[in-house]
Amino acid sequence: MESEDPTSSDWGTNEYANARKLVDRATTRENLLTSHKASLSSSGIGADFSSLPLKPDHISRPCWTCPDGCIYLEAFHELYTSAYDFLVAIAEPVARPEFVHEYKVTPFSLYAAVATNIDTESIIRVLQRLSKNELPSSVSNFIRECTKRH
Repeated sequence: MESEDPTSSDWGTNEYANARKLVDRATTRENLLTSHKASLSSSGIGADFSSLPLKPDHISRPCWTCPDGCIYLEAFHELYTSAYDFLVAIAEPVARPEFVHEYKVTPFSLYAAVATNIDTESIIRVLQRLSKNELPSSVSNFIRECTKRH
């Protein structure tokens, strides 16, 4: 029987093994996004997602959602505040320069979102509504995979 006493030597080993399983599971899920092959830009630096089809009303939407889980938010858009509040709840900020902010959807950010009672389909629905382009299937699959147990 496993000991629940945090002072026992087995406790630390079991906790480490459980943490390792969580990290491994998150890595596997993260690979769902990185398996998407984006072409390099003509300069050879960075991914080129210019082939993503825009929605007809893309001007009225504040975000681009890329197949690799990166989300770019226009800081000057009229819906910035609402989009910002949503994105900080479901994604991790990567860079926040003056005009365009970058966020990344990760397993850990999605665990946190679900822990605050944001359900899977709501995440996908709102992200689809905010996105200038069609939500890539790799992103919706990733969100479902990371939140399916909650």
